[in-house]
Amino acid sequence: MDEQLLQRIATPAYTAVPKTQKGSAQPAGTPFSKVLEQAQTQDGQQKLRLSAHAQTRLRQRNVALSPQDMTRLSQAVDTASKKGAKDAYVMYGNTGFVINVPNRTVITAMTNEEQTVVTNIDSVVVVPKLDQYGGFAAGTD
Repeated sequence: MDEQLLQRIATPAYTAVPKTQKGSAQPAGTPFSKVLEQAQTQDGQQKLRLSAHAQTRLRQRNVALSPQDMTRLSQAVDTASKKGAKDAYVMYGNTGFVINVPNRTVITAMTNEEQTVVTNIDSVVVVPKLDQYGGFAAGTD
C-alpha cells in the first residue's frame, strides 16, 4: 500500500480538544459536571428527588410535603449517608419513605396507618415532625 494512504488511515481526521482563550487544553467555561451539581443543589445542599412512583403514592394518600418537610427529609438522608446507608426507611410523622440514599431519591411513600412490610432496606431513620412553631407535632412523638 501507499505510505500516504497508511498515514491517513492511522491518523484520526479530527481530534476535539477544547481550548480556552489562552490556548490551554482545559475547557472554556464551567465544566458540565459542575453545572449539573449546581442544578441538583439548593442552598448548597443536594436536593431530594421524588420518583414518579413516590409522587403517585403521595397523591393517593393525600400527603403534602412543605419545603420544611423536604428539608427535614433531606437532613435525614444526610445522616443516613454519613452512616453508610444505601436504602433507608425514613419515618417522618405519620408517613414512611423508602429512600435510595446515594441517589437521594424517594422511591415510595406510605402512611403508618397501613399494614406494611418494608424489605430491601439497610437502615431506619426516625424523624419527629415539627409543628408550624418548631415544636413536635401532636400525635407524632
